[in-house]
Amino acid sequence: MLGGTLAWIAACRLPVAVAVGYYGGHISKYAAETPAVPVMLHFGKQDAHIPAEAVEKIQAAHPEVEVYWYDAGHGFNCDARASYSPTAAKEARERSLSFLKKHLA
Repeated sequence: MLGGTLAWIAACRLPVAVAVGYYGGHISKYAAETPAVPVMLHFGKQDAHIPAEAVEKIQAAHPEVEVYWYDAGHGFNCDARASYSPTAAKEARERSLSFLKKHLA
């Protein structure tokens, strides 16, 4: 469990202002918990590690959470990986920065 899942747990349990998570593979295990702050999540449609059903579970439990899908795999935002997708990374980054500016203003 790393980044995206930790962002989710922090949004549910810690005094943070906002959370953005990328490919949080274990978030569905914590879908019964409710974030106390705005949350945005990013997932790759070709992610072999995170089934679409897991993300759909999160979306069903929390329709207020902004969830975005990209034509990319797991780790699409990491330029050191073979799965890096410059297009998806740019779009996710722009969305994340806009979201953070809105909620941290």
